[in-house]
Amino acid sequence: MPLCAICKQREATVYLTQIINGKKTEMAICGHCAGANAIKIDINSLLTGLLGFSQQPEKAPENVLKCDQCGMTAEEFNNTGKMGCARCYEVFFGPMQDLLTRIHGNTSHRGKVPRKIEYELSAEEQLKQLKEELQECIRTEAYERAAQIRDRIKYLESQEGGQHP
Repeated sequence: MPLCAICKQREATVYLTQIINGKKTEMAICGHCAGANAIKIDINSLLTGLLGFSQQPEKAPENVLKCDQCGMTAEEFNNTGKMGCARCYEVFFGPMQDLLTRIHGNTSHRGKVPRKIEYELSAEEQLKQLKEELQECIRTEAYERAAQIRDRIKYLESQEGGQHP
């Protein structure tokens, strides 16, 4: 383990890499010096850098997306990750959807639902989820599970009084 680049006494436990204007700088420091020198990681800057927002070309001033209520711009939203007011959620809906898609791969929850709250899902949502799961079971040749899912789909469709698309 390398020694701290600042105090040169303790073992380095924090590794900092900065790339500024294409120049890479690496630094290994101990936890004590990192705390004493207020070296903090800004999660918004980290996400912005990882997602490439800083790499995007700047828009012409007349095309800047801006909240008409508080004046926040899309660039400010991307830098801070925070909304300025309630109206910003409407104004920046598109950029938020893009951000969520890049981070999570989707903008809606696609995981399992605990059995305790499963009844809260509408039958339509359950059918959609079951049909996707059925396709996955068929793809992976899990035919017994596919038959169970098929039967559940038929039951839910009969409860709704008809077929769903």
